[in-house]
Amino acid sequence: MQHLRLGALVLAGPTLVLLALQPVHGLTQAEIDAVAPKATRGLKRAVRSLTSDRLGGRDNNTPESLATQRYLIGHLKTRATGLNTAASGDDSYKQPFVQSGQTGTNVLAVVRGRELPDEYVIVGAHYDHLDSRSDAEGRCRSGGAMGGRICNGATDNATGTAVVLAVARAVRALPEAPRRSIVLALWDAEEDGLLGSLYYVDHPLVPLAQTVAYVNLDIQGATLLPSLRNSTFAVGSETGGAELRGAVDAAVAAQSLTVRPFSFIFGQLRSDYANFVARSIPTVFFSDSTGGCYHTTGDDYRVVNFPKLAEQSAIAFRTTVALAEAPGRPAYAPPNPALAVFEDAVSLQQVLSTAIPADLDLFGPDDQTVITGYKTQIDQLVSDGAAQFGDDDVLTILNAAVELIDLLTRSGCRVF
Repeated sequence: MQHLRLGALVLAGPTLVLLALQPVHGLTQAEIDAVAPKATRGLKRAVRSLTSDRLGGRDNNTPESLATQRYLIGHLKTRATGLNTAASGDDSYKQPFVQSGQTGTNVLAVVRGRELPDEYVIVGAHYDHLDSRSDAEGRCRSGGAMGGRICNGATDNATGTAVVLAVARAVRALPEAPRRSIVLALWDAEEDGLLGSLYYVDHPLVPLAQTVAYVNLDIQGATLLPSLRNSTFAVGSETGGAELRGAVDAAVAAQSLTVRPFSFIFGQLRSDYANFVARSIPTVFFSDSTGGCYHTTGDDYRVVNFPKLAEQSAIAFRTTVALAEAPGRPAYAPPNPALAVFEDAVSLQQVLSTAIPADLDLFGPDDQTVITGYKTQIDQLVSDGAAQFGDDDVLTILNAAVELIDLLTRSGCRVF
């Protein structure tokens, strides 16, 4: 018996050595491309469920929030394991918190990486919204009284939540796990001041030093204007230098959506991305910005642009997997103290050049004057060129961006 055991060891030795010498396969671009369509599936079903009146606007610390958590965990359980190793069962997917007077629960799962399981790429979105805190005009506010019509928050942010679930599905369908682990994060109490993600970065379930990048999804599948129905924005990718910008650019190039890049400040620190950048984590924030349905009872299933959402979901999947599979990790670059760069002016000019010829008549005369006035200023500073771009130009484009977004938000909820 002992002789046979020794013989087995002798035979096994070379085999083990040969296996150890085999090169690690790694995911090919063709394999990622083949799976990307899976990130576009199930979006309508998820958004319809999340915007159901049964979930009552998904406000934190409500019975409807608990029902939402059960729905999310039910989807994640088949694709990833709970990130909270201090708990078991469904609780392992939960990170309960009390932050700044608000009680909530983040929902977190992980797909373990094949080579570097202790390095992490996080893809996340907030799942909470504003319950029935609406006034007689249908405006929804976090500080409003409950008892109005339900604020279902379709594009803010049932769609982003649905994308995270779709990314989980697609990652699980890859022929092997990416090199690094992927954390699927769904934040609570974002509408109360980014509190769920703030609690997380103060009490991380994986080390922040080992968090390679964060991909943030907030306001997806929204149509600001008919001419922009196939346009969206990528904010802050410069915080990850050439590696993060390259991952985003490659993901965008593989899809048909027009994605305009903007610097970190153009997100106005109004989504969970801000908490990660504040902890020196490379971050990109994918968003459609706020439009007329933002924080109104009109932000419901019917306003969602699902073809666009499918493209956005594929871009999120490709970006996340590229970062998880990359040989190296992005180097964090602090936000530019000058706030904006010449390329921001070019992006803003491109948006205005698309929107004005087609959609200017959707605005009243006074608003048209504001829009065309900014277009004239942006055209001039772009014409002057990058060498002439200075502090005054930064103020011009920042003021233009803020006022134009505010104008769009006040324009009323319309289905384009």
